[in-house]
Amino acid sequence: MSPSPRIAWDATVVRPPLSGVHLSVQAELQAMFGRPGTAGGTLFSLCPQLRQCAAGAGIATPPLPPGLRGVARRILWQQTRLPARLRQCQADVLHATAYTAPLRSPVPVVLNVHDIIALEHPELCSRLNVCHMRLLLARSIRRAAVNIATTAHVADRVRHRLGIPAERLAVVPLGVDAARFAPPSQKPYSDHRPYLLFVGNIEPKKGLETLLDAYARSAPALGLDLVLAGRPGWRCDALLERLRRWCGPGRIVLAGRVDDGELVRLYQGAWAFVFPSLCEGFGLPVLEAMAAGTPVLHSDHPAVREVAGEAGIRFPAGDGEALAKALRHLHASPGNRAERAAAGLARAARFTWERRAQAVLDILLAAGRNT
Repeated sequence: MSPSPRIAWDATVVRPPLSGVHLSVQAELQAMFGRPGTAGGTLFSLCPQLRQCAAGAGIATPPLPPGLRGVARRILWQQTRLPARLRQCQADVLHATAYTAPLRSPVPVVLNVHDIIALEHPELCSRLNVCHMRLLLARSIRRAAVNIATTAHVADRVRHRLGIPAERLAVVPLGVDAARFAPPSQKPYSDHRPYLLFVGNIEPKKGLETLLDAYARSAPALGLDLVLAGRPGWRCDALLERLRRWCGPGRIVLAGRVDDGELVRLYQGAWAFVFPSLCEGFGLPVLEAMAAGTPVLHSDHPAVREVAGEAGIRFPAGDGEALAKALRHLHASPGNRAERAAAGLARAARFTWERRAQAVLDILLAAGRNT
């Protein structure tokens, strides 16, 4: 029996502050390392948790320059230094875990394509991200042996915009740690009054203006606070000013970035979770809230709709009045809240990191054998 191909992982994207893509890459690789076919590979990452997990699974973790924590230096290293490092470790295939890969890779590349929002909706992204993706995203996708999309929506957009054939595209959903978010037997203690919850960076694509419009319309009837958990992102100065000046109706709590334990408690204790995104590649917080047994209201963006299935309550993206109406209807129907919570738990159970990790690993091994 021939030995397994040697895999190299470029996970240099995982660096503080962790959010979104960083956390999903970390969870995916932690679930992958230790599976048959991974030993003898090489991990390129500065993340201590990933390096420890890899070392325990027989995966090499060579030292890297600390300057890779900066975006520009990481991009430059990936394009100019990583190809030589791949030759040195005798890799047969590279798993590029986030958006881009070295354009002169000496081995086949399996590329995680989380979305192509920076190409299609640059107005929703940071200027640095737009420049990075315009320079490298499309070219990385075109050169990859296989592109792994998180949703069929992302795969469709890649096919439509970049003309990538179906045989070089795979759809593998992300996962959720259901045990971590599982609702406790007793409602967790919280300093908050009953509250609606949003989790995510404060940035244009998240649709927070829609949420604020809906909350202003419905707060008197609901009697709920609105808790926003996430760090300020980009192009959000006007929104932050509106939040800081908020004087009713209702009360808004800017929780900022919270630690893992507090995040779980916020999900578990929320009356409902609202995800008003205008554009997404997946929408992981939807699954996290569902795994916590919290009813979810979400925009009808195709990727989010694909993730939530029929378990959430949809409203048209950007329509504050429709969201307000959905909130009032949910408030008037305790039975519906219980049904949505149960449906969400069942939906979240279908998405596991173990399933994601094994599917991606199978693709990596197949690509490595074809060299």
